[in-house]
Amino acid sequence: MTKNTFKILCLSAATVLAAGVASCSEEKLDETIFDPTEYPLDRTAYTFPLDTFVKKNFLEPYNLRYLYRMQDIGSDMNYNLVPCSYDQSVTLAVLCKYLWYDVYKKHVGDEFLKIYSPRIIHVIGSPAYNPTQGTMVLGTAEGGLKITLYNAEHLSPTNIDYMNEYFFKTMHHEFGHILNQRYNRPTDFDLISNGKYNAIDWNNTPDSVALSQGFVSNYASSQAREDWVEVIANYIVKDTITWRNMLNTAAWEWETADDVKVKHWDKINAEVERGRANRDSVGYMLEVSSYSNGDPETYKVQRKLIARDSLGYALPGSNGEIQYLSTSGVNGRATILQKLGYVKDWLKENFGYNLDSVRMEVQRRQWLTDEKGNFVFDENGHFINNLIYMRADSTTVLDDLRKEVEKYKQ
Repeated sequence: MTKNTFKILCLSAATVLAAGVASCSEEKLDETIFDPTEYPLDRTAYTFPLDTFVKKNFLEPYNLRYLYRMQDIGSDMNYNLVPCSYDQSVTLAVLCKYLWYDVYKKHVGDEFLKIYSPRIIHVIGSPAYNPTQGTMVLGTAEGGLKITLYNAEHLSPTNIDYMNEYFFKTMHHEFGHILNQRYNRPTDFDLISNGKYNAIDWNNTPDSVALSQGFVSNYASSQAREDWVEVIANYIVKDTITWRNMLNTAAWEWETADDVKVKHWDKINAEVERGRANRDSVGYMLEVSSYSNGDPETYKVQRKLIARDSLGYALPGSNGEIQYLSTSGVNGRATILQKLGYVKDWLKENFGYNLDSVRMEVQRRQWLTDEKGNFVFDENGHFINNLIYMRADSTTVLDDLRKEVEKYKQ
């Protein structure tokens, strides 16, 4: 990883919908923000199947327009953007329905979606890079009405972790902003990590360090409102093993060191490779932090905070064991679980939304389960991708989902 690596960024517009805002006239608002005129779809167009699918599954039940043809007038002109291909738009549309709308419909209810669903989902094929900040915008939520999803051309159902990180976490994140625009989050939540948010330099905070500070991601450490929705989004999409590992990491204090000598790193890293040193304590090399005569001189490393001697080696205690330190006074694991508790209670109280039920439904749709609903693991102990798992009839779940669009070819 280099200094030019782009970090993930999700943005939400500052516009907030407030209940009970007085209008300047008694004019009655229409039931829809769109032109109610029915325009027949062109059956001769090759896009007719997808046009029909999004009309039947998004527009008619939820008054939601799924715009996969990039709208110039609705795009951010500050970025060089390109549309998404038809085939990738189909895949994203069916997965939005299967992993997002169908889940909420089943566990929170149709009325919830009719009331709180965004009215526009705008799909962009390319990411939106901000080279001056080293960030990449993955999604935006505007005024509780519109969600824009970027980078759709790189949607990859073969890699669920990648798809979650770059797409579905973004969807739940932005939808969380919409819900927060309807009901304020508890003030006490903002106080949990008050004084620890870093709106300027969050993208340079390694994930392990962020976890140890009580944030589920480095972006969560930017400000309280992002912290709130990042808890929701990460809890939904992270599988149980990953979530448990995140909490385990958060239970320790981590640090970043910019001055680890290359020769020193090579030596202690070799000890890790031989199984004679602890990787977490030795650290994970992030990038080169300085050069000498064109060659790397020091590395930037994230590692557990331990007692070290003047050369940077572990300084064992009287019992010969590594001395793990804690100087921040923050128990990252306890802090994350405290924040999660606030989120669960708020969703249940305001929306009748059981976060655990939604999360488990998403997990069982993403990962293969047996007839009893238990997760199935491969020989290496990893979850198996349910979307592309080849069944006895040589078909997959993704095949079934895409057929929901293809049937309109007839």
